[in-house]
Amino acid sequence: MKKILFASTALVAAGMISAGAASAAEKIKLNVGGYSKWWVVGAWQDKAFQNGTAGTQGNNVGSGIQRQNVDIKGDNEIWFSGSTALDNGLKVGVMITMEAGGHTDGLTDGIDNSYAWIEGGFGKVLAGMHANGTALLHVQAPDAANNFTNGGMMMGNWAIAKPSGVMGMNQRVGYTSSSNTTNIISDDKSEKLTYVAPSFYGLTLGASYIPNVVKTTTSTTNNVVSGQHSRGNGSDRLSAYGVGALYTNTFGPVGVKASAGYVWVDLTATGGAEKALTQNSYGAQLSYAGFTLGGSFQRASDDRKNGGNTTAVLSGPSQIGSIKGGREIDFGGSAYDVGLSYASGPYAVSFAHFHSSVVGITNHTDRNGKDDTVDAYQVSGKYNLGPGVDVLASVGYIDYKDQRDGLAGLTANQNSAYSNSGWAAMTGLSLAF
Repeated sequence: MKKILFASTALVAAGMISAGAASAAEKIKLNVGGYSKWWVVGAWQDKAFQNGTAGTQGNNVGSGIQRQNVDIKGDNEIWFSGSTALDNGLKVGVMITMEAGGHTDGLTDGIDNSYAWIEGGFGKVLAGMHANGTALLHVQAPDAANNFTNGGMMMGNWAIAKPSGVMGMNQRVGYTSSSNTTNIISDDKSEKLTYVAPSFYGLTLGASYIPNVVKTTTSTTNNVVSGQHSRGNGSDRLSAYGVGALYTNTFGPVGVKASAGYVWVDLTATGGAEKALTQNSYGAQLSYAGFTLGGSFQRASDDRKNGGNTTAVLSGPSQIGSIKGGREIDFGGSAYDVGLSYASGPYAVSFAHFHSSVVGITNHTDRNGKDDTVDAYQVSGKYNLGPGVDVLASVGYIDYKDQRDGLAGLTANQNSAYSNSGWAAMTGLSLAF
């Protein structure tokens, strides 16, 4: 993996050197763009979950609290971008995206992406905070309202409360929430270097080097963050490498998209030996006469061995693997989505399903022979009113189950905190500018 990335970097460097002296015709001027989405969301969830309390055995925040059935949620971003062409043919630019409120938790608002890029015949290089190369090229199930997987109101855990003990497929470092997606986004746009090769007969390749999968905005105090990895004073930085591929083409009236990705995270800094997290993702779409059928899959595994550590308390896909007397219980996690959409003129409709199954806790006894699971179903629609103006609607059902659900010895009140399900119906307006 390292040899491939180093070879790509050398190729890019050689291209820059051979391009000759550079001078810009004019300084970069920033343009403003982005989008604003606002939803009226109705949510009806399990009364037992809202009324229950987990007691000392639970790990649920918010159980026993009644929730509103109607809320206003938004998804807003402002983009600042600019570029210039140099006299030697190279293009250089900058991209900064800022979260602009709507469903803030006080942590995720602020700068979302911030990177500089340079492009030429060799391809494109991005340096800064952005999605990794695998995520940039990933293909997933279609959704008419762009309101499914981790970016959606329901799928992003904004409508139906997710029990805090339920582990999703991608746990973002430094946050207690997990994302319901097959995309490999567990590095949470941490600082990285990404190379995207020029497309060749519909095939595009991308690769990323991530010096530390924990964003520098995460506290550097000597503590364990609630997520995939611990972060001390620079001593436990966890590097990662990723490669991805995207193929797009048309064969007569049939359109084809297919993607594959691989990310490897070095967990050596967390102690012990033989530790690495590997994540694989695959996706495909076929389109014909307005119909698009697509889906994707991700599998993650952790080969951590801590040699007899019986007290390890770990959370998140990369830290899972309960150790009992030197015997490792391997982490296993997978997720898939599948969907069908139809678009004609200003109209678009879709149906999609998502499922994930993840080992979410380290206590083998409490696993109860189960995994944490998330199942979701959603119907979406869109109607275009004019350039950049869309009316959106989605109706969905989601079910969260902690692997401790039904554990012997719990009272009914305690057990109710380990699962939740509910319906969500929403309509909104999307403005692109």
